[in-house]
Amino acid sequence: MRPRLSACLILGLVVSTRAAAGDLKADSPVTFPKQGALPAKYPADEPARDGSQPEEGYHLSSTPERSLSQIVKIQAEMPSGRFAPPTHDWGPLSRTRRILAEGGSLRLLAVGDSIVNDTMRSAWVAKLREAYPKASIEARVYVRGGGGCQHYKEESRVARFIGPLKPDLVLIGGISQKDVASIREVVHQLRAIRPDVEILLFTGAFGTADPRVPDELARAAHSGTGEYGKALKPLAVEERCAYLDMTTPWAEYIRSAGVHPHLFYRDEVHANEYGEQVLSKILISFFEGAGNPVTAGGK
Repeated sequence: MRPRLSACLILGLVVSTRAAAGDLKADSPVTFPKQGALPAKYPADEPARDGSQPEEGYHLSSTPERSLSQIVKIQAEMPSGRFAPPTHDWGPLSRTRRILAEGGSLRLLAVGDSIVNDTMRSAWVAKLREAYPKASIEARVYVRGGGGCQHYKEESRVARFIGPLKPDLVLIGGISQKDVASIREVVHQLRAIRPDVEILLFTGAFGTADPRVPDELARAAHSGTGEYGKALKPLAVEERCAYLDMTTPWAEYIRSAGVHPHLFYRDEVHANEYGEQVLSKILISFFEGAGNPVTAGGK
């Protein structure tokens, strides 16, 4: 069963950044099941009731799946950390910014893998609605286990399954993207059916790389601090997409929390409720300032 963490236990689990470098399991206070994941301490209290399988292995549903009250409870209990707010230019998201600030309808869609699913189950969209009450935000998530644009670009999936949703803002991320060329192709397919669609490309987080070891984290195939980030950011510039390095603030939060990273995981790859809220905090920080022209016009 998942250990219930008291404040004393959390404080007692402080580890140095050198501990078990490169091996998260070596000094882990958590024992994961051989199969599956630890049970959720906080099952989503507003689970999607419209989930569907467009085809075998793919899942499409609405989000958020948690209430604001549940989010507050989880965030109050989780180990506290900090990160530098991610910088960005609102230029590629100018329409999104206007809707958030002034009102209107915003249809948001996240596409990717199980990490993207975790990110959306954090219910960060509920926090976005709270921050921008003038906007009517509808959000959906379209995922496949181990799914990346190498899958979504094939068999007319963008036209068949994304097009009918008429998204205004598409988020593409996760840890399962095989190449940036496939991401570029999906961007082109999206713009072919939705010329005005705005797109946010974001790097991975979680996975098996140890966030306490910068060199190991940079070598991860999905990392914003390594070769993947160096390829994805220029792609975003070329294709007029927004870009978010999720890796750096996620690693900063976990390191600064002073506890073993596995306290944020439900298995060796995926986030638990605490880890999901780290991802939520990063995204909300990224979207801050939409209503402030001075902040929004900066980096």
